[in-house]
Amino acid sequence: MANQSDSLESVVIGDGVVVKGAFTVPSKAVINGVIEGDLTAEEVLIGPTGRITGRVSAKVIDVRGQLHNTIVSEKSLIVRATGKIVGKIHYSEIEIEKGGEIEGTLSQGAEPSASAPAAISQPAAPAIQQAKPPAPGN
Repeated sequence: MANQSDSLESVVIGDGVVVKGAFTVPSKAVINGVIEGDLTAEEVLIGPTGRITGRVSAKVIDVRGQLHNTIVSEKSLIVRATGKIVGKIHYSEIEIEKGGEIEGTLSQGAEPSASAPAAISQPAAPAIQQAKPPAPGN
């Protein structure tokens, strides 16, 4: 039986329920309905009738329904036979059952920060500007 404190820190979105907004769940989120917005939790289970359109971030994500947008799984991402993911996917470990669908980009490891590409390209610019061909006649 589940620990009572775990159930107090969890949420279940039932089949037929549609919610909109950004949600932070301290423990487990079980989604059988529809979320239009972002979800952050320790563990996310999307049931066969579940659908999330928004950014999903969790240690463990188990997909039997649909996810659309950006998915960040810090530990384990499981796409079941009935599962479908469309978007940018960041994961540490991934398991895809036969029949599971993924469409988009896959990146193993931590989600890159928005400032990382700028920091990498800045030092290269001055080096290119300093490289000048020798003057004619020297």
